[in-house]
Amino acid sequence: MSNRVYLCCTDFSTPPAEGDWHVFGERSGTEYEAAYCIPLYWLCLFGAEDIRMARTQDEEDEEARDYAYLVCERQAGLARLQARAAALQGPLGPERHALYLEWMARIAQESFSHVLVRTEELDAMDEEGQFQQELRTALNDLDAACSAALETGEFAISPALANLAGFPNPPELQHYEAFVLAGAANSNLRWPTPFALLEQKPAAADAGERPSSPWWKFW
Repeated sequence: MSNRVYLCCTDFSTPPAEGDWHVFGERSGTEYEAAYCIPLYWLCLFGAEDIRMARTQDEEDEEARDYAYLVCERQAGLARLQARAAALQGPLGPERHALYLEWMARIAQESFSHVLVRTEELDAMDEEGQFQQELRTALNDLDAACSAALETGEFAISPALANLAGFPNPPELQHYEAFVLAGAANSNLRWPTPFALLEQKPAAADAGERPSSPWWKFW
């Protein structure tokens, strides 16, 4: 299983049934994709009250089960993005906050009624019901972190939120590439554009400050 997660604006308020994919495609906007996580910018559209449950596609399968997914009215999600923009401005830094505003504009220009995140593959990584609880905890933690950031300027990312958003520990928002924060559009036009590489310090100045990152640590 590829453990992919998908977001789109759509007139559907539930994941499409097996025979509905053609209609779903006609009544949905740009699809975004992520792997093994729900990117932070996606999560900023939602609150814990937007968690819903659906049955896996093959209901006759003995292993069929209920799984958690996310859906909200697009205007409500957009309002939540706007409300959280100020809290994230400092922690994200200028370049990543500009990407956040791009994300907000992309949601605003869609014409469909809902924002849907299809999470069946991600839910399947855990025991039944575990992902639902992890999702609820992370969204509550995100809400608390945004509220605190408006008062203190510090955005404290909890372990639950870091795990769901695909961040290592400790998470540092200004070190992540664009696709980590926002996923990637499944379209002919590439989005998001990778951030410009930061100018590297001379090797002599950097020597002895920290060990080099292992080859697999790409952020």
